[in-house]
Amino acid sequence: MGGIKFGASWSLCDHDGVLLADLDVTDGDFPWLYATLRPTEAFAPLRPIFDAELRAMQVVEDAPDGGAWERAYQQVRAAVVLIDPDGAAVPEFLLHVEGDEAWWRWSDEPFDEDGDEDEDGDEDGEPVSGNQTGDR
Repeated sequence: MGGIKFGASWSLCDHDGVLLADLDVTDGDFPWLYATLRPTEAFAPLRPIFDAELRAMQVVEDAPDGGAWERAYQQVRAAVVLIDPDGAAVPEFLLHVEGDEAWWRWSDEPFDEDGDEDEDGDEDGEPVSGNQTGDR
């Protein structure tokens, strides 16, 4: 799958393959990539979904939200496919969009759906440290 290459272009498409935006990588801070979002006209109807996800994420940072962020993010995932620079669909990703900026992390493999992961999404039982929202 595409590696971290500054200047590389990733893409956002809908599930029918319609290009929604190009993501031109400008920076990286493992595991996050940061990019300039170059939306097509097809992206405009989806912007409110991304705005709602960011609002829900900010609420999570302030207090428990009863799953509002997860519901908001599921709308994002239901709407878009992330395509790496090699043209392959990314199986798992966490993507945020604000204005003309996008940042995401991804996995080359689908997440375990059998429930073998612990609550922080890994299998070692240790908490994940660091900024999980990718705030800059």
